[in-house]
Amino acid sequence: MALEIKDMFIAKARLVALVTMLVSLFALPVKADERLDMSRALVQEMASAVKQAVEADYESDEARIQAVDGLLDTYFDFEGITRFSAGRYWKKATAEEKQEYTMLFRKVLTGLAARQFDQLKGLDYTVTDAVSKGKKLVLVTGVMKDPTGAQADAVVSWRVSTAADKAPLIIDVEIENISMLITQQQENTSIIRKNGGKFSALNDVLRETAEGL
Repeated sequence: MALEIKDMFIAKARLVALVTMLVSLFALPVKADERLDMSRALVQEMASAVKQAVEADYESDEARIQAVDGLLDTYFDFEGITRFSAGRYWKKATAEEKQEYTMLFRKVLTGLAARQFDQLKGLDYTVTDAVSKGKKLVLVTGVMKDPTGAQADAVVSWRVSTAADKAPLIIDVEIENISMLITQQQENTSIIRKNGGKFSALNDVLRETAEGL
């Protein structure tokens, strides 16, 4: 009887070990696939929303900017983009400088994007691939096409943040493998360096740009 009980425990232990091994083998790929699928869906949904926005009629430039604001809040990690765009100088900036930069950066970003609406009319974007870049990022790649053939196809990729405790959001866009966020960061940090490390100098430039929009 004791031998039978011992055999039962051994069999159960082997079963638990087998189940644990199978979970370890299949759980991670499923999770990775979910991250890729969620990122693909986010970018494709964003592309559809942008197409709808650029095709709409607006009574004023302000209404067009409000449409960009909505897209920014829905599909992008604006807070993360803002911090990264200032580079290492973000930590050195005062609370007031950060607040002003965030406001000015958003105003310039939405204003410039709204101006591009007409150039995007009629274009179609199709997701072609999604690749995991570590545990917290996914790169979704697609092609921007002009059905009329007037413009050449362009490869546009979106870097999506997929942190476990947050909804996936876009943090960067790459056009023909050139990161727009890194380019912006380089421009911003260059302005600060040329002005003796003063973060306020960047805000001065953004303020002037915003006034010209």
